Amino acid sequence: MTAQTHLVPGITVLICCYTHDRLDQLSTGIRSAQAQLRPDSDELIVIVDHNDALRADLISAFPSGITVIPNAATRGLSGARNTGVAAARTELVAFVDDDAVLRPGALDSVRSAFSDASVIAVGGAVHAKWEAGAPPSWFPDEFGWVVGCDYRGLAADGAEIRNPIGAAMAVRRAELQKIGGFSDRLGRVGTVPAGCEETLMGIELRQQFPGSKVVRIEEFAVDHFVPRTRSTLRYFISRCRHEGRSKAVLSDMVGGKAGLAAERSFVIRTLTTGVLRYLRGAVTGNGISAVSRILVMILGLFVTASATAAAAIRQGRRTTSSEVQAPVEKPAEAPVAADELITVVIPTVGRDSLLNTVRTVLAQDHRNIELLVVDNRPHRSEAARILADIDDPRLSILEQPIPGVSAARNKGHQSARGRIVAFTDDDAVPDPGWISGIVTSFHADNTSSVGVVTGRVLGTESNTREQAWFEEAKVFDKGEVATLWAMNLREETALGTDDTLGEYGPHGPFFPYTAGECGSGNNMAFRSTALHSIGGFDERLGTGTPTHGGEDLDAFRAALLDGWSIAYNPNAVVRHYHRDNMPELRVQSYGYGTGMAASLTKFVLSGSPRPILTRIPRGIHMLISPTSTKNIDFPSDWPLHLRILEALGYLAGPVLFVRSHLNARRVGAGR
Repeated sequence: MTAQTHLVPGITVLICCYTHDRLDQLSTGIRSAQAQLRPDSDELIVIVDHNDALRADLISAFPSGITVIPNAATRGLSGARNTGVAAARTELVAFVDDDAVLRPGALDSVRSAFSDASVIAVGGAVHAKWEAGAPPSWFPDEFGWVVGCDYRGLAADGAEIRNPIGAAMAVRRAELQKIGGFSDRLGRVGTVPAGCEETLMGIELRQQFPGSKVVRIEEFAVDHFVPRTRSTLRYFISRCRHEGRSKAVLSDMVGGKAGLAAERSFVIRTLTTGVLRYLRGAVTGNGISAVSRILVMILGLFVTASATAAAAIRQGRRTTSSEVQAPVEKPAEAPVAADELITVVIPTVGRDSLLNTVRTVLAQDHRNIELLVVDNRPHRSEAARILADIDDPRLSILEQPIPGVSAARNKGHQSARGRIVAFTDDDAVPDPGWISGIVTSFHADNTSSVGVVTGRVLGTESNTREQAWFEEAKVFDKGEVATLWAMNLREETALGTDDTLGEYGPHGPFFPYTAGECGSGNNMAFRSTALHSIGGFDERLGTGTPTHGGEDLDAFRAALLDGWSIAYNPNAVVRHYHRDNMPELRVQSYGYGTGMAASLTKFVLSGSPRPILTRIPRGIHMLISPTSTKNIDFPSDWPLHLRILEALGYLAGPVLFVRSHLNARRVGAGR
């Protein structure tokens, strides 16, 4: 783009168009702009995107007062805008969509805003004008951006913003040209509802011109037409998907921190408070409408974040271990012996409780073990200090500087000598027969199809009401019945000669995608070949990453989908220190939500999102219904705000997974 050598004071209004379908709205918009132009300084340019017939009709309909030009750049909105900027002669350029109409006084407010020399761009107020008269009852206020309009959570009038909404924005022309205009890697092309070109513009303007401001001016207002075709759930999902893909391209261009900063704030502040608003509405008003909006809001966030992550992975030429593949034939293995060498891995960040955990593992009645403690904060050397007085040749301390429990577990697995690798946490206390119980289950498997054994998790104490709540809710405790989980209930994978492996677990509506019924990460053991076949633990998930959890559920699901069975043995007991105060319980509740949602987001990246998306309505019912299988065991006095925090975690999980994926790409740890 070649900059003009001389710019005159005034505003050039640029309207880009591409189709006859909007000719009525376009004509109204042109007239609304003409009425506000100053004849001595302003101009109006209409850019037609590769449609000669439409250009001819506009020239005929408006023989004077406007300039009609063809898009001389790449087809699409970005190319058309750049063509208009190149043709403009004024200091300021204002962009108005071809289906938007300026409200009276809009251009005067633009002039007033740019009287501040630090203002480099202005975003206006975009009011939705629904063809149907009103938005659908299920449409959440927080997702007005789906139809290119204002939404709940926007900055206040006069406040700084990252970027304007494209239907009403104005920029200093010379500065816009210095950053190269709008990128043709982003933006709408025809009816494809992509975007983010305005976001990139806002980021680059501030980077190129430090100290400049992009502000929101509500008097710079337009009425934006929303046709019935955009009032459908199908369009909503399509727009979210394309927005997610655009976010991935944007993050690749400017980095995840800059590209997704506003989105993280949007999720944490706007969507979470939106859930609370609609929950209150379900009690005081139209419950069906309120619940529908919550469902659609979660669906929109999930689709957007999943599309972002999927596109980011494609750009990084990475694949995920959660792809659904036909089970491959497993090589035959020798049966697990009763005195088998078992490797125990304990990831740690240097908690003082590690000492008791290590002592109880070394005191197991199954003596043939090696114990690998993986220090996940090796720069502090806390693990070595805590364990300095233990002299046992079976104990080794490894270092893993990559943060996260998954990275630490993978380090332990890579160093393990045993065919069976058991995992527990540094705040857990295994019973003396823990390893014996694990070995019993693997030994009873006469087909080598059991890839994972999990066990019962009970509390170490119940001294506080918070600990009692956790125990009563059975968050970790999976009960007293031995159970075998498998995708195919085949006779040849059956229960072992003495029924030790127990009864087959039921296949509920969420099996195997949530996998929470199979066990938990503080008491699990993997056949090394099984863990290797699923690629180990995903280092984008788990404690120590932005997702806060979900790595154990992801590994269980991946093992099941890979053809392995999971045996739950209630005699393999680990006792866990349940959080004894409300602040820690709040953090834990939120983390369960983020971990589960992040894990499910990863699965959607397999390219087969339907199994998850079709279950979202039932998932919402399970979360909020007091009689659901998830909530039936919860104590009657379980605080409501803990449920809300978990629900907020479900909202935040997909975005946190995207953030974790981008972090992993930077350090080369993502798969």
